[in-house]
Amino acid sequence: MPIINFEVKKPLEQKIKDAIKNYGFSSKAEFFRFAAISFLSREKQKMNEEDKLKHLVFELRKTIIKNFQNKKMPSLKKQLTDV
Repeated sequence: MPIINFEVKKPLEQKIKDAIKNYGFSSKAEFFRFAAISFLSREKQKMNEEDKLKHLVFELRKTIIKNFQNKKMPSLKKQLTDV
């Protein structure tokens, strides 16, 4: 397993020590492993949300084209009369 060395300034070091104590991490290494895994999983989730949004936009576009292919869409005012 590779070893990574880096320096942390005093204010951040104290916050890290407090987090290790308060959340029960057994070491600084465990804390940083957890932080890295947490970051990577959030980024993956963010990418998945972007993929879902792209899919929904595609499906909406497809539905609009299907339903209004040869028709003029009603005005926005007409569309929102029931709202």
